[in-house]
Amino acid sequence: MTIRKIIVLAYSVLFLISFFTIELIYPKEHVSVILTKEDSGSVLEIVAGDFFVIELEGNPSTGFWWHFDNFDEEFLEVTRQETKKTSEKRLGAPVLGRWILKAKSPGETTVNMVYYRQWEGLSKAVHKVNFIVKIQ
Repeated sequence: MTIRKIIVLAYSVLFLISFFTIELIYPKEHVSVILTKEDSGSVLEIVAGDFFVIELEGNPSTGFWWHFDNFDEEFLEVTRQETKKTSEKRLGAPVLGRWILKAKSPGETTVNMVYYRQWEGLSKAVHKVNFIVKIQ
């Protein structure tokens, strides 16, 4: 075996190891439902272990953003938070907030999210959404 073949083989093995390590650290969630502002007040029925997503548009450049209010960690876990650009490509444009949640154990809880500026506090919230989650 030449040195070149050994190096190619070594890089191939390292690539495969890194690929599988990334999958173990950041597994792809199997999302069953995506909830939006229009779904506020609705009831979501899922099974423990399932994932669901909450997607809400906001404009953090104005100081406003969505925050959980009285989040119940007994039943739910936020596995990931991310933002995605909307179709607008201008500075200060709104973005889409995505919260990926996992149902941990059977029971019922309400997810409350409130849109406000942190320095003004919850009492100055301009939007509120809630979702009732029933976990089997």
